[in-house]
Amino acid sequence: MARWKSWFMKRRSETKRGAAKVPAVAGTFRTVSRAEDITGLGAALESFVPLPNQTPFYMLHVYRFLRDAIPDISDAVWTWKRLCQTGFDVEIYEASSEAARQRAEGLIQRLNERVNSGDRGMDGLLDLFYTSLFTYGAAALEIVLTHSRESIHDVVPVDAWTVRFKRENNQLQAYQLHHGETILLPQDRFLYVGMDRDGTNPYGRSMLRCIPFVVKIQQRLMEDMAKATRNAGWSKLHVQYAPEPQMRGEDPEQYQERLAAGLESLRQTLTGLDTDQNLVTSDNVKVTVLRGDQNAHVFYENHKAIEEQVITGMHLMPILLGRNYGTTETYGTAQFEIINRQVEAVNRNVKRILERLYNFELALMWGEAKAWVHFRQNRTTDIFKEAQARGKEIENALKLRDGGFLTQEEAAKRLGAV
Repeated sequence: MARWKSWFMKRRSETKRGAAKVPAVAGTFRTVSRAEDITGLGAALESFVPLPNQTPFYMLHVYRFLRDAIPDISDAVWTWKRLCQTGFDVEIYEASSEAARQRAEGLIQRLNERVNSGDRGMDGLLDLFYTSLFTYGAAALEIVLTHSRESIHDVVPVDAWTVRFKRENNQLQAYQLHHGETILLPQDRFLYVGMDRDGTNPYGRSMLRCIPFVVKIQQRLMEDMAKATRNAGWSKLHVQYAPEPQMRGEDPEQYQERLAAGLESLRQTLTGLDTDQNLVTSDNVKVTVLRGDQNAHVFYENHKAIEEQVITGMHLMPILLGRNYGTTETYGTAQFEIINRQVEAVNRNVKRILERLYNFELALMWGEAKAWVHFRQNRTTDIFKEAQARGKEIENALKLRDGGFLTQEEAAKRLGAV
């Protein structure tokens, strides 16, 4: 015990002396905590930051394969994209003049048309953005400036599975791997969103990370079910061949050869039989028909259990993939409301990116103006109740404002009007 205590005190004093030797850099601020994997990387600090849980980067290609090859996953990604594409409105505020407001609206409209290299404009760009986000857990964009660097020429998607990060000078620097080369991405014009990030790890976490094993079981079950169903679903002939007795003077070898020849002749006769032909044999051959019972209930229950794991792993509710295990409208409505909360959380990230793009475009125009993006929401199943609830919400906010409890700006924020 005394020996261990002596060693511990010695290590503690060495740590203090080592900490005292670190010089303070004037004009810089350093946090006490450190980013993920700094100690784990050791001498390999120049390498890329790994994915969470040391997930290999080749899994990003696996996610894309699963999305394209597995129907449930393909449907889930498709559903998430369509749920998030609710549409949005752009509002110009703090304009220096009415002419500046009109000029800003025109700049944003033209920007929406020419991004994504003109391929469906902003709608096409967001479609690619959501596809990447729900497949890899991350999406990336690059702002391309004009030659004069006075406006945005284009905004193009960056393949998220090719993006890597390094920690340089206490900052994250993005790189892209392309044909074995490492390309430095411009930090001020590179936009990256990682969904469900872990701590300081910059990469997002794909929804598909938790289901490859479940998908493997599901596909094996489907394959086995197909074989078993086909095997049990067709009637078969069961042929019983009773061998003739051994003849007098026939040695065992000759007897076995004669039996094998007779069995082979019978097999060839059955193989070459047409559908409308009958079989004529001697009385030592018995032919019966085996019929399948078409019992697939066990397979359905097993597949249903595995399928529910896939749906849960994709953060979806069964009703959105065509499965509803409840008998009331309330059950489906509750699921849809939960999904809409998740959609709003995702679209808040997209809102910030769009506002950054639009305000970047407006920063260098003649006059001053700012853009504010408001994403629309998916309608609930009962539009009348939704309108009633919204009316009550507005009425309460106005009463609080008129009573002096809220200012005009605070009431507008509560209603989501700013």
